[in-house]
Amino acid sequence: MTIKRLFAILLGVALFAMSVRETIDPDLWWHLRTGEAILQNGFPQTDIFSFTVPTHEWIVQQWLTDLLMWLVYSVSGLAGLTVTFAALVMATFLLVYKRCAGRPYLAAFTVLLGLLTAALPLGVRPQMVNIFFLALFIFILEGYREGKVRRKRLYWLPLLTLLWANMHSGFIVGVVVLAVYTVGEAAGRLMGRTFNHPAVETFGWRDIGLLAVLMPGSFAAAFVNPSTYKLVFFSLGTLGSSAIQSNILEWRSPDFHQVYFWFFGITMALGVLAWVFSPRRPTPTEMLLFLGTAAGGLVSARHIPLFAVVAPLILSRHLLLILDGTALYPLFSEDEKVKEPPKAAMQAINWLVLALVVGVTLLWTAVRLSNNPLAVEKTFPVAAADFLEESGLAETRIYNHYEWGGYLIWRRIPVFIDGRTELYGDDFFLSYLKAFEARQDWHEPLDDYEVETVIMPENSALATVLTVSEAWEEVYGDEQARIFRRVGEE
Repeated sequence: MTIKRLFAILLGVALFAMSVRETIDPDLWWHLRTGEAILQNGFPQTDIFSFTVPTHEWIVQQWLTDLLMWLVYSVSGLAGLTVTFAALVMATFLLVYKRCAGRPYLAAFTVLLGLLTAALPLGVRPQMVNIFFLALFIFILEGYREGKVRRKRLYWLPLLTLLWANMHSGFIVGVVVLAVYTVGEAAGRLMGRTFNHPAVETFGWRDIGLLAVLMPGSFAAAFVNPSTYKLVFFSLGTLGSSAIQSNILEWRSPDFHQVYFWFFGITMALGVLAWVFSPRRPTPTEMLLFLGTAAGGLVSARHIPLFAVVAPLILSRHLLLILDGTALYPLFSEDEKVKEPPKAAMQAINWLVLALVVGVTLLWTAVRLSNNPLAVEKTFPVAAADFLEESGLAETRIYNHYEWGGYLIWRRIPVFIDGRTELYGDDFFLSYLKAFEARQDWHEPLDDYEVETVIMPENSALATVLTVSEAWEEVYGDEQARIFRRVGEE
């Protein structure tokens, strides 16, 4: 085992270890119950989890992912889900690594920077499917450009889009990527040698014509799903929701006062500097991919992982060009052979290092998994939900915190609202916020839906108002949640 090969393996181990997260995503729980419902009763046509909008049409846009998540949970529990999604993230960035220049060292640097950029939204979430398929699309397209993927593999893209569309509505990203390559490569051809890149061959006109056909073909393939055209246009409705964009944290623009967004800013700045000092101009395709995904991340933090998948490919290519002709180039260029120590001694050391790192990673993973129940208890109202069930209040009409709706669904308690914001609609969501933020006429949503019980975070505005309200009494409280009951209700 050479040093370079060991380094590449250690990169994969590091990517996995950095992706192991506790199961504290608020939507995880309703995803699991949805998968269970599909397996037992087929596709739901209307909402089955709330008492507020039971007649609303429900487009289960990630039905296949929900089903697979439930199957994994049924076999291996939350620990199995954690390991599975960590492996999915690892596979995503290894696909990116395989198409980066300067393997293993320079490529590993840009890939790790990409993972740190995407770190905030990572976890046991269907959104991980989006970045995996995006990486797979880039892997195939750039592999064909490099002569490592046969032309016939391009015909897989519509089939992959079909699978992607049934796993998450983010499939539209794949269609956009095909559009970017079609337009970018055509522009590169038309501009001629001005934009030619020594390490990147521009697609031929025949290839560009094929991409121009695969793009609408992939979009059409997305219609093959249980909800047909409704699922295809589902994502556009989410992107156009002002209520979602304004009130849900991950849909807002990133706040660079927060440390976890700094890597996003660093990667964007490093990319621009690499273009400035690179001896070759970026190709139109590179500019569209880099600037387009960066703009998406600036508009909504939820889209930063898409940038994190695209950026390492472009960044590594131009950083290597900057190093060309310097003493460091032989070390970072995969085309150059670096002398290594004698094999006999090196093999033993390399295997020992690998064994130690794998052992530490397994221990790290075991510790994270053992801490998962405590993380769940600190994030969700576990004890309060126990009280609801034991007291019989679980059968009443409960107004709940938005981020706790998914967990209450997991406990089979009908909810007022949960993370499926598009199901409830903007007007309903704004009505929920009126009560949650204790705005003027805060009691109207509670009265309109005949709410009998309220479960709120301990220090929330609504909990404070209910404390002094003569119409409500507190029946439970702990450091995390408080439960209120209408006075006079039995």
